[in-house]
Amino acid sequence: MIVERTNYYAKSGCAADVLAIRRRACQVRASIGLAAGSVYVKSEGDGPDVAWACSFPDKAAHDADLAARATSPDFEAVRASMRQAIDRFERHVETRDDGPLANGMVDTDGLEAHAVPREIEFDSGAYRLKGYLYLPPGKGPFPCLIRNHGSGIAQGIWDASRPATALTFLSWGIASFLPHRHGYGNSPGPAWRSDVPAAFGTPEYDDQLARRLDRESDDVIAALAMVERLPEIRVDRIGIMGSSFGGTNTLLAASKSSRFRCAVEFAGAAMNWERTPALRELMKGAARKLTQPIFFISAANDYSVRPTIELAEAMAGTGQVVQSKVYPAFGANRDEGHRIEAMGQTLWGGDVRRFLERWL
Repeated sequence: MIVERTNYYAKSGCAADVLAIRRRACQVRASIGLAAGSVYVKSEGDGPDVAWACSFPDKAAHDADLAARATSPDFEAVRASMRQAIDRFERHVETRDDGPLANGMVDTDGLEAHAVPREIEFDSGAYRLKGYLYLPPGKGPFPCLIRNHGSGIAQGIWDASRPATALTFLSWGIASFLPHRHGYGNSPGPAWRSDVPAAFGTPEYDDQLARRLDRESDDVIAALAMVERLPEIRVDRIGIMGSSFGGTNTLLAASKSSRFRCAVEFAGAAMNWERTPALRELMKGAARKLTQPIFFISAANDYSVRPTIELAEAMAGTGQVVQSKVYPAFGANRDEGHRIEAMGQTLWGGDVRRFLERWL
């Protein structure tokens, strides 16, 4: 990755003019098919009054950009204006250090050939289950997240591998594996409603659901054991995440195995929390057993934000690392809010990346 930075030191009283000219230069760049880049304004210190930066995938792309500027009359006119407003100009061209963090995370380009996962079968109890492995470009081995789906992956569904979130992690150099737990997607076994036939909100429903989700989390542990055997994966850098039923499974599975380095839990039990005291206690008990850092997340317009808040509160005094964040409302209704993990990567990506950089 090549980064060009240009610094502008304004003549006395001309800082606002320099900023306006630099913004105009960005508009000209866009008009001739170049990336606009980013403009920065001095807030303190002795640096330039205005700066501009732009990234390029390689030297050839940067050379082509320089050539396009040199042959543009509009860009040369902007340069002439800038020369009248500044005392000094600097250009710095740098090569970004693309070395990975200690856990293997690294910014990754060229994902086009990596957006199709590998289907893998693995055993869990009496069932031969299926899941979907995404690997970043490069040799590996890679850090990995086991991603847990919600109840919406019904058997036979076309939306099997959930690539959007996987691609977010691939861009950070993280592999991911999405196991289909028994009775979901392309895995055999009874659907969850077969094991939870009682009416919603009844004590029977609560007990049946808690038992079912606890059994499902054993499938996640089986997925972990399979992933640990893959040569492309760093066995010491495997985390876990999930949303809705997948969030509940993330918490339960993490409480059962210290081999997960960290956990990210989106909206676990948000649709059930107020009506399922047995499930609440199961999840709170699991939270108190955690040995790894966890990040609880939900949107303000989800069915309930109480799990995100109360599960973090349940960990008070355990000495474990816990983060909890309720994001602003996401989408037009509670169903869209509930799908913040699947569709809101731009919203939560920065926070989750920082969490993973530290704990994965």
